[in-house]
Order: sequence, then structure tokens, then C-alpha cells
Amino acid sequence: MSLLKRTAAALKELRPVRLESRERHAAVALMLRERSRGLELFVIKRAEKEGDPWSGHMALPGGGREPGDKDAYDTARRETLEEVGIDLNKGRFLGRLDDVGPRTMPGRLVVSTVVVAIDAEPSHLDPLEVFEAFWVPLQQLIDKTVEIPNFPGSWPAFTYKDRYVIWGLTHRILLQLWSLITA
Repeated sequence: MSLLKRTAAALKELRPVRLESRERHAAVALMLRERSRGLELFVIKRAEKEGDPWSGHMALPGGGREPGDKDAYDTARRETLEEVGIDLNKGRFLGRLDDVGPRTMPGRLVVSTVVVAIDAEPSHLDPLEVFEAFWVPLQQLIDKTVEIPNFPGSWPAFTYKDRYVIWGLTHRILLQLWSLITA
């Protein structure tokens, strides 16, 4: 069974923890596709912005919930379309992972992760939000777990091509995905 099929099956069985926040809620899209190199996921390098706590970080596309958003999927779909021009509705919704927050996120933010199988390339990058965007073979990340060098404290991270460091919230989301796949 392919990793994508195994992921879809595992997500069908998962009853994700959903957290509520009266203050701030956001959603990200974990996009997956199967290729010759195995399961790939789509990541972005956030644009550098003063005052943004995630400035320049590797991340999943997504952002804050707006009043017109019906649910986490709607937020992730809108944000992904705005940031990289990929419409999640052209893919297949696989499910959700556990929400992250509020103790682990600044400002009592709750972040939901929606998982979508989609084979698409970005049609544009919003320069205010995204500096780079690309697909990464999941196995290459899992095989390259490191500690972030020259960083206070002990922070596990994934590296890609020895220059992209995925840590923090995105690292925790990807660990959750990996544990689900390999369970």
C-alpha cells in the first residue's frame, strides 16, 4: 500500500483533538502527493517581515480565520489560494490532524491542520507572505532530523538540502503526520 493510501486510511480512523480559542484561530494546509521519490509534502518559506514571529520560517500555507470562514478547511483553502494560488478544492480532503495550541502558541492561538491529497504547482506566490514554495520528499525530511545549531535551548528540526530548517509548529505537525503513517 502506498504511503498516500496509508495516510488516507489512518486519517479516516483518527478522531482529531479540536481545541477552541476565543482569541485567535488559524488553519494550515498539509498538501501531499505521491511521486517516484515517494510521498511529498508542500512547504513554503515565509517572507521576511518585521514584527512577524514566524518571519522567514519554513511553514505550511495557511493563516488566520476570518469572519466569513465556515471552518478550518475553509480558512486553509482561502489562505492557500491567496498565498500560493493552489485551490484545495481541486484535491481530495483526507482529514484533519490534532489542533495545536493554546499553551504552545503565542497569543493563545489555536492552529488546525487539514490534510489534502493534491498534485498541483503554485500559480503565484504572494510576496508579502511567501518567499519560496516547493514540494519535499517526506522521507528525506524524516531521515535528516537534527538539532538547530546556534539556537538557545534544544530544538529538534528537519533539514532539507542543508539550508531549509523546519522546526517549531511545522515540525510538530509533521511528526504527528509521520507517527500516524507509521503506526
